[in-house]
Amino acid sequence: MSILQKLLVGVNITLGVLLVVGLILLLLLHITRAVDNRRVQKLREQLLCLISGAAEAKRMKNHIYEMVNPEGKLDQLSDIRGIRSARGLIVMAETAEELACSEQLRPQFVKLQQEAGGEWYGAYLHKIFEGVDEETTALVVKLIGALRLKSYTPDVVTQIYCCRTTTQIQHVGMLTLCMLGAERDIIALCRDHTIASLLSFRTLEEIFSVYAGDLKRLCRKLITSASDPYIRRTCIKTIGEQGYDDLGDLVLPHLIQGHINTRIDSARTLGQIRFEAALPQIVAGAGDPRWEMRAVVATALGAFGEQENEETLIKLLCDREWWVRYRAAESLTKAADTKELLARVEKTGDRFAAEMMRFALEQAALIKGEAA
Repeated sequence: MSILQKLLVGVNITLGVLLVVGLILLLLLHITRAVDNRRVQKLREQLLCLISGAAEAKRMKNHIYEMVNPEGKLDQLSDIRGIRSARGLIVMAETAEELACSEQLRPQFVKLQQEAGGEWYGAYLHKIFEGVDEETTALVVKLIGALRLKSYTPDVVTQIYCCRTTTQIQHVGMLTLCMLGAERDIIALCRDHTIASLLSFRTLEEIFSVYAGDLKRLCRKLITSASDPYIRRTCIKTIGEQGYDDLGDLVLPHLIQGHINTRIDSARTLGQIRFEAALPQIVAGAGDPRWEMRAVVATALGAFGEQENEETLIKLLCDREWWVRYRAAESLTKAADTKELLARVEKTGDRFAAEMMRFALEQAALIKGEAA
């Protein structure tokens, strides 16, 4: 072999080695670049979470959904960084409410429920209860309700008593107990005036709307034993809205002897459930000095039957208050013979009553036409 040939072979070997080394370097560069990108993305995510609470909450929620998904890469709450925090409590409660809205997501809800009620996260919840931060305590109580963690019922009751001057704890605590269906504890608390007096009427309506137990039985027990009139009024209103017609005998005494606002609620409810024994008292309410009572009576009489109460309703149609006339006219639109009815109204000589009756009939016809 000549020197030239040897030189060419050497050059070829060198080029081959250089090519292999180049390929290896390109491969290493690609791998390194991929690793660097993931690090950059992770670092970017961490920075966003530090800067934006919304980004941090979104990250946690995504990880929670990944955890409750059977095909997800995360197995437990301890795999989610920062989940044991106030923000974590908020995100978990929001996620629990989302999962609870769909029966198809029931397995995912149960998974989150089990994790939150487990030893690792439970230690954090108990630590919060032992502290003095009432805002975080309220978040824990809300989470217990959202996830229906019934084993924590005694802890919720304890917090309500310990924070009896904090309206937020009273509200969230009672709401949670209703979501847990803790009838005995709810009744005991509602009998305690120092607790019940902090609950507003609107709060009580919200609480009753999410009660997970036997709502009729709760109303039956509280309407006669609750220490606060707002609670009794909420029971009365719930009886009407839910149509508990067999509880009318518990409402009737409040129509006869209650405070004016309680009497108004009672008249409305007894009309809604058509409690016949209350009809004489409701008719008597047509002469009440409070226009609010007369307006409710006008609606209630329509529920009992406008034909049987037509005379009283026409008198209410001539009332000096607009709302009373309007409610009476609404009830009278159910009359079988509207022409005869209009003739009777015209005979009263009350121009405003006739105008209101015609307006109500036109409105009823329009609504009927749209429905058809």
